[in-house]
Amino acid sequence: MRAVMFHEYGEPDVLQVGTATNPIAGPNEVVVELGAIGVNHVELDVRDGSSRFDIELPHIPGMEGAGTVIEVGSDVTTLKVGQRVAMTYLRTCDACAECMSGNEIFCPTRTLLGWQIQGTYAERIAVPASMCLPIADSLSFQSAAASIVTLGSAWHALTSRAQVKVGETVLIHSIGSGVGTAGLQICKKAGARVIGTVGSDAKIQQALDAGADHVFNHQSHDFVEEVMAYTQGRGVDVVLDMVGGEAFARSMFAMRPNGRLVTVGAHGGEVVELDVISFFRNHVTYMGSHSMSRLELGKVLELLADGTFVPEIHGVYPLEEASEAHRLLTNRENFGKVLLDPSL
Repeated sequence: MRAVMFHEYGEPDVLQVGTATNPIAGPNEVVVELGAIGVNHVELDVRDGSSRFDIELPHIPGMEGAGTVIEVGSDVTTLKVGQRVAMTYLRTCDACAECMSGNEIFCPTRTLLGWQIQGTYAERIAVPASMCLPIADSLSFQSAAASIVTLGSAWHALTSRAQVKVGETVLIHSIGSGVGTAGLQICKKAGARVIGTVGSDAKIQQALDAGADHVFNHQSHDFVEEVMAYTQGRGVDVVLDMVGGEAFARSMFAMRPNGRLVTVGAHGGEVVELDVISFFRNHVTYMGSHSMSRLELGKVLELLADGTFVPEIHGVYPLEEASEAHRLLTNRENFGKVLLDPSL
């Protein structure tokens, strides 16, 4: 089969389409023919060697995928050939206390699809049946694949962790990203007001058109000053941060007392200096959020199928243009999700 792989760490051009062995389903596995594949910032880290994981080369990246089951293992009873599915990116033991209680994101033996194990940038993939969730016929593979990491992560961060409420004001850093555009939809459905930061003037109107209440370029405006001016000195109730760095460290100064920050990434800086005095005096809460449970992903897929959420998709590219997809994300040129389609 065709697959995108890299034999050495480096820039986007190390991604090459090659021939990989056709996957075969083990007893508890299924083989999925992929109809759409999500491209994520974390895959840039995997490709350039900065992911903090030991990766065996050559490697096929990719965390997200949706498609059709074409082979079922001998012990699989929950899925059948021809079924349409989306897959979670966490491979877990399905037997420990965390897995049995629905908290499989904390499984001590969990591994990440496309990181410690070969990923989805391919025509087909074999995964445990427990990683696959059936999707409605009304939900396209593109919409499903565009939402596993983005809408799934934002849903867990904003509903389970930060618990955004009606009438609150939320600041979303990098609102034009996949997670940012998903978070915007979640907050608006919850009845919240949304302020967003972008890195270029071209994205301001796009974010406003997508439903944001106030958007500004953080390259030309100090985000703390802008937020405090817009909120008339009150600050925001919640911050969704996937940037890290200065955005993470200084967000407390844009938050009201008892405000909550939830972080889902740190591509703008993994290690930061924090003003601890201001942190406790401002009485704010910083919390981490990683992944989503299968139960949460199932809910997200239902809300996509009934039209509650519609993913913002920047573009869809063939496997042969995976390097171009990575360049788009590296240069932050995308507004919304970037996808690969093996059939193109």
